Amino acid sequence: MIKFFKNCYSSCKKLGSGYFSQLLISLILLFVLRPYDRGHIYVAIWEFLLLLVFFSAIFNCDHSKKVQVVSTCLAIPALIFEWLNLFSPSKIYVFLFLALVIVFIFITTGSIIKRVVINARVRMETLRGVVCAYFMVAFGFSFCYLFIGLITPASFHFSSFDPSLISHSHYLSEMMYFSFVTLLCIGYGDIIAVKDVAQTFAILEGIIGQFYIAILVSRLVAVYSFFEHKLHLVSKKGKS
Repeated sequence: MIKFFKNCYSSCKKLGSGYFSQLLISLILLFVLRPYDRGHIYVAIWEFLLLLVFFSAIFNCDHSKKVQVVSTCLAIPALIFEWLNLFSPSKIYVFLFLALVIVFIFITTGSIIKRVVINARVRMETLRGVVCAYFMVAFGFSFCYLFIGLITPASFHFSSFDPSLISHSHYLSEMMYFSFVTLLCIGYGDIIAVKDVAQTFAILEGIIGQFYIAILVSRLVAVYSFFEHKLHLVSKKGKS
């Protein structure tokens, strides 16, 4: 039994170490615990997870110094506006937060993808980076959809409820759901983009979802196959 717990502890330790580990865990939790209408404590937990995502996206991804500085300069005011909106709700705070967080997400995601693509070896942290970038793209578009929905009301049609009757946090939760469904090209049809800008972003996300799998994953497979073949030749040469 003691050995079992030691193995579990070592596995958890390995999971939480290395680049992209903390970011991946916090992104998964951020999606699973989407900000539904479940009281202030639940929203506070989600805000804490959002804070973890910000810190992890800056310091757990081996960015260049320039990317770290720019992303920090975007993250700090974004979080300030988000907290100000919690205590004193205002559409201006929401717009400023969304504008900053969208730029922040796509800058850090671009840096992660660049690092993953130029990586010469396919390691566990490379695969974690691929998954993190996929999650970040989905979250980035979800904030874009929320921004579009606030600027142009009725950009999205909801079959099960009236969006004007739900809270801001509930609307964000639905946009996250719609974003992941669109990125995965599932398309259940319960939420539909009905206006031009919303439709353009939905199609763009669907294209990114398709090409991300087709190009990036095939690149990783090609790199992995190349090095496996190279190692096989070296070992074969050593034996002879």
